[in-house]
Amino acid sequence: MSSSGPRHSASYVITTVHGRHDHLRRLREGLGLSTVPPADHIVVAMDDDAVENVAASQPVPLSVVSIGRSNGALPLSAARNLGAAQTGGHPEDLLIFLDVDCIPTPRMIEAYEDAAERRPQDLLCGPVSYLPDVEIGPMTTGYAERLARLSEPHPARPTPAAGEILTGGEHDLFWSLSFAIRREVWDRIKGFDERYTGYGGEDTDFARRARQVGVELSWIGGAQAFHQYHPVSSPPVEHLDDILTNGRLFAQQWGQWPMQGWLDTFEDRGLIRREDSGYQPVQISVASVPESHVYVRHLAPIGGGTPSVVRLADPPPTRSDAPLGAPWWPPAMLDPEWIRGCDADIFHIHFGFDAHSPAQLHAIVDALEERKIPLVYTVHDLQNPHHEDEALHASQLDVLIPRATEVITLSQRAAEEIRRWWNINAHVVPHPHVVELETIADLASPSRRHDGEFRLGIHLKSLRANMVGVPLLRAAAAAVAEVPGGVLQVNVHHDVFDEDGSRHDPELVQYLLTSDVELQVHDYFSDRQLFEYLASLHASLLPYRFGTHSGWMEACHDLGTQVIAPEVGCYRSQGADSSYSWTFDDGVLSPDVDSLQAAVLAAYNRSPQERVDERISRRRRQRNDIATAHTRIYRSALAKTRS
Repeated sequence: MSSSGPRHSASYVITTVHGRHDHLRRLREGLGLSTVPPADHIVVAMDDDAVENVAASQPVPLSVVSIGRSNGALPLSAARNLGAAQTGGHPEDLLIFLDVDCIPTPRMIEAYEDAAERRPQDLLCGPVSYLPDVEIGPMTTGYAERLARLSEPHPARPTPAAGEILTGGEHDLFWSLSFAIRREVWDRIKGFDERYTGYGGEDTDFARRARQVGVELSWIGGAQAFHQYHPVSSPPVEHLDDILTNGRLFAQQWGQWPMQGWLDTFEDRGLIRREDSGYQPVQISVASVPESHVYVRHLAPIGGGTPSVVRLADPPPTRSDAPLGAPWWPPAMLDPEWIRGCDADIFHIHFGFDAHSPAQLHAIVDALEERKIPLVYTVHDLQNPHHEDEALHASQLDVLIPRATEVITLSQRAAEEIRRWWNINAHVVPHPHVVELETIADLASPSRRHDGEFRLGIHLKSLRANMVGVPLLRAAAAAVAEVPGGVLQVNVHHDVFDEDGSRHDPELVQYLLTSDVELQVHDYFSDRQLFEYLASLHASLLPYRFGTHSGWMEACHDLGTQVIAPEVGCYRSQGADSSYSWTFDDGVLSPDVDSLQAAVLAAYNRSPQERVDERISRRRRQRNDIATAHTRIYRSALAKTRS
C-alpha cells in the first residue's frame, strides 16, 4: 500500500442481510482480521430482526439499519442504496459492497483502497472464489491460505494476480458479490434502481448505467473474497417471478432480456412461454388430494390477476356414504387408473390415504412416474390422531416421503423429525387461516367473551383415539378453580354421551354429570357453530396424548382464542400459546398438574396483543405468502422431473 497520504475520507463495508446468520458471523470475523479495518461496517437488515444481535457478536465497527420487504420481495436495490446513504457522504469515501455469503481476505480492503487511488473513476470488482460444502474451520490467522486451497474461482470471471488491475472489463460481467466504488462515482451512477426487487437484473442494470455515464469496469487482483457454500437450485425456480418481473423492466430499459440462460432453461422445462410481449409464466394444474378441504382451498392467493396455480376439482368419491365434513372421501384421485387419464402437472397429497396399503401407495406413485407427474406430499401428521396403532401410518409415510419429489410440512419441529427419520429436507410452510376472513370480522363484533370471566374450553368431540377424558378434565377443573372468574366448558358429542351411542363412555359421562363443569352435548357442529363456540372462549385446551399438527389451533388463533396444547407432537412448534406435559407413572398416563396449572394461569394473565383488523391483515399476507411458496415448490418439482 502506498504511503503518499490519505486518498479518501474513509472506507465503508456495506452488507445486505436476510438470514444467513452464520455467514454474517464469518464475514465479520474476516473483517476483524483485515490489515486495514473499515471505518464502519454498515449492515442492512432486510426483514430480519435478528441481524443486530448476530452482527454485534464480533468486535468490529458496526451500524445496523433495517428495511422491510417491497411487495413481498427482498428490496436488494433499495437496501444497498440505504447502506450507501449511511456513509459519511465525502466524495472520496470508498464504498465496498460485500455480499453476506462472502468472507473477505485480510488484504481485500487494502487492495480496493490501492485500486481506488490508481483508478479513482472506475467501478472496481474483486475476484470471488467458491467454497465447497465443507467445514470452514476457525477464522484465525492464516485462514485465507487455507480457504484458498479449498476454493475454486468462478469460471466466467477474471482472476487477476495480487497487485494487478485488469481494466476495460465487460460491464455485463459485473457482479454485486464484491465491488467497490468511490462516493463521487456512485453519485454519478445514482445508485441502484429501486424498481428492481427480489432476485436478478438489478446488478446488470447498475453496470449498464455505469457504462452509460462513462465509468469503466476494472477487476482488482488481491481484493479477494471467498463465497461460503449454501444450497442453490438450478435453474433458480424459486426466483422465477422475480426474474420475469425484473427481466421485463430491464428489457424496457435496454432492449434485451437479461439472464437469458435461465430463461431458456425455464422455457425448455415448460415453466414459461415466450410471447410477443416477452416471457410469461405457464399456469400449473394441480391435482390436490383432496381439493375441497379448507386447508387446500386456503392455499390459493387472495386478490385478482391470473392465478399461477389452478387446482382440479375433486371427482365424485367412490362411495356414497362419505363421512360428515369430508364429502370427498374416499378420494377418487388415489387410483392409478384415474392418474393415467388425468390432466395434471402436479399431484399433491394431503389427506385421504388412511385405508391405503403401502403397496397401493407404491402403485399410485408408479403411475405418476409413468406419466412424469411429480408427487408433492404435505406431511400433516407424523402420527395419525385417529389410530392407536402407529404401524400402518408409519408404513405409509415410508412410501410417500422418500418417493415424493418435494416434501412440505407445517412446522420446524416436524421438518427436524422428517430429516432425522428419512434424511429428507422438507419445506416448512405454515398452516393458512381456517376461518374465512369475513367470518373473523363478523364474529369479533360484538365480542362473545364476557367481562370478568375466563372461559376455558375442552371439546372432546367423539373422543377419537388420541384424546384423554376424565384425567385431563380433573386436572383442568382444578386449574380453572384457581383463576378468578374461571369457567370450564366441556363439549362432547351425543355418540359419546348417550347410552346407545356408538362411542359411549360411561366413566366420562358419570364424571361430567357429577362435576362442576359447564356441559354442552350436541352433534357435529356446522362450521358457523364451531366458530361461534371458539370465539366465545378465552382459551381452548387440546386434550391430546399424541398427534402432530392442529387445524383446530389455527381456527382458534383466527378468532383470537388462545391455545393450550400438550408437549407432544409439533403443537408448540406450530404456535401453541401455552403447553402442558404428560406423566406416565405405573403404567398410567396422566396430565402433569403443575404444568397444566401454569399454562392456564399464563393464558389468564396474557392480554390480547392484536386487534382484529391487524389479525385479518396478517392472515391475508400470510395466505398470499403461502400461495407463493407453493407455486415455487411446484415449479421446483416440475424442473426436477422435466430436467
